[in-house]
Amino acid sequence: MKRLLLISLLIFAAAGLLQAEYPLLWKTNKFSDPANDICRGLVYNPDTDHVLVVTRKGGVHIYILDAASGDSLGEMNSAGIGGGTYAINLIARADDGTLYVCNLSAPVYSPGSKFKVYRYAGETAAPELVFEDALENGRFGDSFAAAGHGAGKYLYSSGQDNPRIAVLKDTGGSSLIFDRYVNLPVPGGARHGISPVAPGGKLWINSAGPLFPPTLITADGTIIATCPDTLASPGGTSGVTHLQLGLFKYIVVANGYSANFRTVKYFEDELGTVTFDYSGANSDSLASIYAPGTKGSNANATGLSSYDSRRNALVTLVGMNSIASISFDKMLKTSTPRDSALTVSIDGLNDFFPTDCVGKGALHTLYFTWSEGKLFLGLTGAALIEPAGKNRLYWAFDLDPEGLNGSTVPPTAAGGVKALPFRADVVYEVESWNAADFMVGSIYKWKGSAWSATAFDGNLAGQGALAYAVADFAELSAIKNEPGIGASANRLAMMAYVAEKGSSGQVLAAFPVDNPAGSAPTFNRYYYVNELGSGLFPVDPGAVEVRSSGASGVDGLAEAQPAHFRLLQNYPNPFNAATTIAFELGRKGRVRLELYDITGRKAATLVDGLREAGRYAILYDGSGLSSGLYHLRLVTEEGSLMRKLVLLK
Repeated sequence: MKRLLLISLLIFAAAGLLQAEYPLLWKTNKFSDPANDICRGLVYNPDTDHVLVVTRKGGVHIYILDAASGDSLGEMNSAGIGGGTYAINLIARADDGTLYVCNLSAPVYSPGSKFKVYRYAGETAAPELVFEDALENGRFGDSFAAAGHGAGKYLYSSGQDNPRIAVLKDTGGSSLIFDRYVNLPVPGGARHGISPVAPGGKLWINSAGPLFPPTLITADGTIIATCPDTLASPGGTSGVTHLQLGLFKYIVVANGYSANFRTVKYFEDELGTVTFDYSGANSDSLASIYAPGTKGSNANATGLSSYDSRRNALVTLVGMNSIASISFDKMLKTSTPRDSALTVSIDGLNDFFPTDCVGKGALHTLYFTWSEGKLFLGLTGAALIEPAGKNRLYWAFDLDPEGLNGSTVPPTAAGGVKALPFRADVVYEVESWNAADFMVGSIYKWKGSAWSATAFDGNLAGQGALAYAVADFAELSAIKNEPGIGASANRLAMMAYVAEKGSSGQVLAAFPVDNPAGSAPTFNRYYYVNELGSGLFPVDPGAVEVRSSGASGVDGLAEAQPAHFRLLQNYPNPFNAATTIAFELGRKGRVRLELYDITGRKAATLVDGLREAGRYAILYDGSGLSSGLYHLRLVTEEGSLMRKLVLLK
């Protein structure tokens, strides 16, 4: 009996280890139908922290979900979407945030149907029909993907038994341009999976079933590598998502037949040879995501995933079963502080994660993270490698945001900048150079009435800084030592900008991106970090918040007008008993901000009245409430949004 009990415990422990691979964060089944594959498309939108779900349940719908909880927040405008075999089928997002929705066109079932693509400038915009073509009567819309920025955005689509991928290009005009066909290794080879590695470049593709496993192809369809089916998902796969997480490359493969998801790590050497490595057991533990009685009923094998960069999670879809968010931490933990092999190194390689992305402009992206002893900044885009040596990278800190020490006047007049949005104590300056190398610069410190400067070499941490740059990427580390920002640096305000030296120069880029560039701009936005704590994701505004200079923190109106309305996650959360609640309005209108307990009873009204467009922050005192889960609801003329709050006394 004891032996049997021991064996049972070992089996249970082994099952527990297997189930730990993809911890379930939330799930919802209400957009699916166990008898009909009507929910096939979803994408995570990092601009709004929303999950966008395409479904034909009850009509043509694009639902907006809170990525933190899966709660429904409303719908996107779907007016005018129609035609084809299925009027709406999939959704994709380009790298610059442009959204696209497509139909399914299968002329064999609906003669004369055309493949249609609709473009959205954002979640609150109306759809524009930007492509409508029969595409030689092929089946398109079973797979759909987008990649790129600005005038260089590419869209891809294919379908069941289709021997080709159609490539479309969005240059910003009123219509998409047909770019080319990509011939597939086998008909239907990209039926249920297209994931671009780079805009207009290599693609991961996947079929539905065991016929053709996940495959990496060139832009013209030549096979580069095929993932062993035993690694991906034995018995057939139906979706593929390529992830570049720092220096690590993965594909996440969905098996829509059994609702499993597997992650496979792969490597490319200098010669282009690709090798694969197993990266964790499949997610049989996710049987809990099924709607009752639906396991194995997904005849079309629809399976998709989209990476949630704010939580290092995968938002997954199994067409006839459910939508769920599952943690990726067991595959690769990307939270801070960095340690061991995941410590950001100053070596010219971009080993920052999407969870570190705190700002994305048209030409530059800013990453920020920290370890126990360093703060790391990464900047993409040509800036610091240039023969003239005129560009400078500045990283300014206010190490006592609530104090009066420091100066709003920068230590140099580069770019004509006359004022910073806070009282800076320390400013790092990195000089440009004409070749990839460690970079030199200066560390300026405010001494009560003037700035003092010390020089640093970019490869000597003892001097307070490390800096390295290549053609399109620069890294800077502020060391937590006396020559740097000091060992006690923990709460801080900061901003970064690239400027040409001299007061007559230009500011080429500024972060946060709401700050202007150009000649002698006025900065009024900055990043606020309440604590350089552990287990945080800098992209989360709860960890790294964007603030406005001059805002009081209590119903304070920001100077920069947001493009859309947003309800940010309160911070801290959980809280006891005070917390800051922030929201943004894209236009003037009536606003209600209300707090409800878990039973649906209204606990408080925080705002009720007319407000101008802008950003508001409210310091809420919940000392009169009981501990528990609460729902915060923002209602505006643009729609309604909800957040969950946890009060712990």
